[in-house]
Amino acid sequence: MNQFLRKLTFAISLISIGLIASDHIEAQNLSLNYVYRLDLRRATKAPKFTTFPDVEYPDSARKNGVEGKGKYVLTLTKEGIAKDVSTLTSLSKKVDNAVMDALKKIRFQPGENNGAAIDVKMFFDFIVSAIYDERDKGVKKPKIIEKPNPVYPKAFLAEKLKDKVYVAVMFYADGSLKVVGVNSTMPKEFDKAAREAASKIKFMPAVHKKSKKKVSQKITVVYKFKP
Repeated sequence: MNQFLRKLTFAISLISIGLIASDHIEAQNLSLNYVYRLDLRRATKAPKFTTFPDVEYPDSARKNGVEGKGKYVLTLTKEGIAKDVSTLTSLSKKVDNAVMDALKKIRFQPGENNGAAIDVKMFFDFIVSAIYDERDKGVKKPKIIEKPNPVYPKAFLAEKLKDKVYVAVMFYADGSLKVVGVNSTMPKEFDKAAREAASKIKFMPAVHKKSKKKVSQKITVVYKFKP
C-alpha cells in the first residue's frame, strides 16, 4: 500500500459510533458515546470486529456526576486478542476500569500486512454527558438572571385571554440554552411568544452538588399571559 493510501485508510478509520446507551436514573438522562481510531500505517487490511461489548457504566459514577472524555489505548494483536489496555486520560478509576474491562472483551479478525496477520494499535475515546431535570435533588438549578416577558399577541387583546404556557428549556453547562418544547391550551401564537421570550433568558448554569461541576439541566419555565 503506498503512502497516500495508508494516510487515507488511517483517516477513514476514525469512526464515530452514535448513542450506545441511554438510561434514566434519579432524574438523570445519561448519554454514553465512543469514538475509536486504528493506526493502520503498517496494515494493508484493517481488523474486522466481531464482538464489541458495551461498557457497564458504574452507578456510583452516575451519582457522582462524572462527565467528560476518557482516552484509552490498546493493541489488537495478530492472535485476535485485545491486550495492553491502558488509560491516557482518566474519567475516574471506576469508569476507567469499566471501559478497560469492556475493551479486553473485544473480539476481531486481525489486521493484515500483505496477507500476514499483524498487531494494530487502537485509540479509544469514551464520552460521557448527562442531562439532569428539575426533579434531581443532587443538582442546584440554573440561576435565571434575566427572564424577558413574552409579548401578548395583539390579535387576541379583544378576547382578553388569560392562561399559562409551560416551556421546556435545556440550560447547558456551557451557558447556552435551547427551547425543547411547549405545553399549553392557548392558541399557537401564545406558544410562539413564550418560546421567543424563553430563548432570550440569561442564566448561570446548574451545578452538581457533589462534584461542584457545572452541568446541563432541563427546566420548565412558566409564562403567565394576561392582557
